[in-house]
Amino acid sequence: MADHQADENKISLNQTEGGLVVTGADFGADAGNTWSAERVDEKRVLLTVAEGRLGVNQAKDALKAVASLSVDSFREFFYGLASAKWSGALHIDTGYGLKKVYLTRGEIVFAASSVIDDRLGEVIYREAKISLDELTDTAAQVTKARKFGQVLLASGRFSNLELWNALKLQVKQIMRSVFMSDRVFFEMQDGAGLAPTEVVFEEPTPELISECVSYGAAYRAFLRGLRADTTVALLHRREDLTQTFRPGTFLGDLLDMVETTPNVQDLLETSKLIDNYTISALLNLVTLGVCKVTPELEVERRAQAWLAPLKARFDGYAYVLNAVRKAFADAKKEFPVTDVAQFAARLNPEGFPSVFVDAAGDLCRPSVATMLIQCATNAMRVPYFTMRIDGLIQFLMQIAGDNLDFQVAKRIRTEYRSIS
Repeated sequence: MADHQADENKISLNQTEGGLVVTGADFGADAGNTWSAERVDEKRVLLTVAEGRLGVNQAKDALKAVASLSVDSFREFFYGLASAKWSGALHIDTGYGLKKVYLTRGEIVFAASSVIDDRLGEVIYREAKISLDELTDTAAQVTKARKFGQVLLASGRFSNLELWNALKLQVKQIMRSVFMSDRVFFEMQDGAGLAPTEVVFEEPTPELISECVSYGAAYRAFLRGLRADTTVALLHRREDLTQTFRPGTFLGDLLDMVETTPNVQDLLETSKLIDNYTISALLNLVTLGVCKVTPELEVERRAQAWLAPLKARFDGYAYVLNAVRKAFADAKKEFPVTDVAQFAARLNPEGFPSVFVDAAGDLCRPSVATMLIQCATNAMRVPYFTMRIDGLIQFLMQIAGDNLDFQVAKRIRTEYRSIS
């Protein structure tokens, strides 16, 4: 009986000179209903009964709806699910893998993916938390009864806290990858308790979605600027980067490849990761001032009123930085630029650098460009970065107050307040 039912539900696809012929099950359609087909993109066609032609098909099985949206529309839809306190799973096809994002009462609690590079081990390897040798050794000990994370704990490579944070990072990276595409195809599955496990984020889900949307915007802008002849080069000697980017980690190996294979197209063919994540890693390295690409990427500079508060903070930071550096020089003291760089680095979520200062303490050009790209696409990012640049400004003035003459520090603070 089961075999007979399986035969009835089997769908056959036959390619003909004029297209495709779909034969087989009636997909549960009621008698009298007619089918329609809508093109989703170059690789997908959506089949629905006539009553579902607006893009949402109310089905009878566990998957309750199916739709295709631009990534910008999907962002607003996602915000709506969070606001409505929806519980269930989103099954998302981005064109390079199937992702699942689980929500409980409107909060993102877990994510999974069919892409190998989205597995826990590959994520922490990509983020330089383990080396390739450690990844290989740990993966070899995984069994049906023993998960990758359990092996990390048993080997002493990770503590319980580090594993917890790694799981959250994995969920974030899968979420970010959803917004790296221009369009998504997704299905909804209602129900509480669908996630195989759950993690809890400190930030609320709308803020988490906003971060992931911005990640995708920065990635797509960077990708659009790459050409077949684009090259990438290190801005520092490789030996000076060894401590930060350890050999054997993905980023360490990527820098080695940049030295030997500067052409981006050749680099992608050599990389161990899928192109999307190699390009993301290059974007991060450019933003951090470690690498540069040639030709330089063009940043659209339209006059957008909502960017004014952030641009004013950029100007304010430059003013205070110059005043504090001069005051340190006048006092014949060394300006603690390393402390400023470390403070700036801590303003970034893990795996997504945007705020970065160079060896002199200035906000480097790629960092400013990345922030403006994110804000141009996602207005919610303006107050986000405005607060972070405000933090940098106040940190500079705190440094001045703690290390310089009181009157000098007071003058810098008073002058900044007068112009801001």
